[in-house]
Amino acid sequence: MDPEQVESVVGGLLGAVDVDGGATEEQMSILRALTTHVWARPDLELAAVTPLTPGEVAAAIGGTDAVRRFHYLLVLLELCRHPLTEAQDARVRAYADALALDGNGLEFCRDLVAEGVETARADHDRFEVNLAAAQREPQLRDRTLRDDATDPELVDRIMAFERLPEDTLGYALTRFYSDFGLDVPGASASTFNYIFVSHDMNHVIAGYEPVAAGELALGAFQMGMNDSEVSWILCLTNLAIHEAGVIQLGDIAPKNATLSRPGVADMFGRAMARGVATTDDFGSADHLAMAEWPLEAVRARYGVPPLDA
Repeated sequence: MDPEQVESVVGGLLGAVDVDGGATEEQMSILRALTTHVWARPDLELAAVTPLTPGEVAAAIGGTDAVRRFHYLLVLLELCRHPLTEAQDARVRAYADALALDGNGLEFCRDLVAEGVETARADHDRFEVNLAAAQREPQLRDRTLRDDATDPELVDRIMAFERLPEDTLGYALTRFYSDFGLDVPGASASTFNYIFVSHDMNHVIAGYEPVAAGELALGAFQMGMNDSEVSWILCLTNLAIHEAGVIQLGDIAPKNATLSRPGVADMFGRAMARGVATTDDFGSADHLAMAEWPLEAVRARYGVPPLDA
């Protein structure tokens, strides 16, 4: 995003959350983390930024690349108001209308407010189905997996990585499963198994743990790396599970307001900035083809900054 647009984007986001007595502490923490880390403006005092109306934002950034990121951040901040209110959704809609925005996240929020959790869940399931093939590990996209079938062959293939040198991506993936007590994809029946392979490889490469804060950070990282529709549905899914608390995926229980926990909003902002700094997108890469590579060589190939950067 053009540095000259940062204050307009921040002003628009501030306007979008100025309802029900003002922005919540969590919403302000997230916006501050984005301003500090993603846009490298720690000097920008949010209290000194004038909130912009929908029309003012449209005049300032309409027709530019900043609109796409503004769109996603509108949804992020809406889902970080607890409880989510009709006033918040109506305000976000006003900004979306001014910029001619529409899409999965806005529909999810609208139906969550107007129709309730079950309708929002149905929305999410529909979004997932439409993008499921693109989320799968590339070598597994042609396979068909039912929700009542396991895949022992896949389990054997992954567990064979235990015989690789300890510095390799494949070996690190096996440690990921053992260290966190997770089923290897294919061991349990799930239509998400082939998505999990890609998702878990991304966890290993990016270095985020498979806990609520780490899942949100990985979603932010991937959005920073490539804000595609596939990255967005992954990020939205993480928000629906770990922030809005309305989706359960397998054994992963829904959680509410994870981004309000100490340090998590800052972690989210740092993760998105780290994704922006990554030089090439590994999110949908052929990870299995790189299993024998040293993990650090994979990170070097894609220009992944150190986790503490």
